[in-house]
Amino acid sequence: MIVTKDTKISKIIKHDKGVVDVIAGINKHFRKLKNPILCKMLASRVTVEDAARIGKVSINDFLKRLEDYGIEVQYPEKEISQVENNTETNKSTEIMNKENLVTLDARPILEGGVDPFEEIMKTLKTMNDNQTLLVINTFEPIPLLNLLKKKGYDFKVERPEPGVVYSYLFKSNEKEEKDTQTVDTTGEEQTDFETVEKQWAGKMKEVDVHEMEMPMPMVTILEELEKLQPGEALYVHHKQLPQYLLPELESRGFKHVEKKIDDENLKMIIYK
Repeated sequence: MIVTKDTKISKIIKHDKGVVDVIAGINKHFRKLKNPILCKMLASRVTVEDAARIGKVSINDFLKRLEDYGIEVQYPEKEISQVENNTETNKSTEIMNKENLVTLDARPILEGGVDPFEEIMKTLKTMNDNQTLLVINTFEPIPLLNLLKKKGYDFKVERPEPGVVYSYLFKSNEKEEKDTQTVDTTGEEQTDFETVEKQWAGKMKEVDVHEMEMPMPMVTILEELEKLQPGEALYVHHKQLPQYLLPELESRGFKHVEKKIDDENLKMIIYK
């Protein structure tokens, strides 16, 4: 295995579980990886480049730690400095409204071993377009920011004191329109469940996340996808369409179809 700046942390840990201790020793921000639940939630979304940014270290320094441990790495042709790698302002910060803030402190949620993603998304749905959500955390939530950019949000990140990160999230209408077009296209692709089911008959693994509490359905599905062999698909029994999972599937090159059985039952087939 050769690790680059684009390699997911989960893939490295799957290759060698001892890497958790190595990464945790790089920076205090990575100690959360020692919590098995948080490790599954965070590592599956974060690349080496993202992790370096979260930990405020250069990509080369991060890769060097892995190399010293015995992992084969490939350094980027052009190193991104720590300053460049920690650019903290998105381009549309002039429209941010700091006077109309909704604040969500994610630190107690994380300390309880729960992914704050669900609570953040739920809060955003209750807000007006002229409001700004302030998420307080101990690190910069790179995967969340990347996802929300696709969903029509811009952001600004501040560090008011050591160990505290403020992420301001606010609406950007232009990006929201682009995201809506993507959703429409995906919807058209998902209309023929039966055809896909026949195509993958006999080549599907099944997983039932029906009774799991959040965020374990998403964690479990991503974990099962990593175990798929070439030529296999994943058949998922779920309560509802997992909207927060869909961008992850797209980023990993997966397609999906779904079929709603009733208000409490939905079937998905995830494939490449």
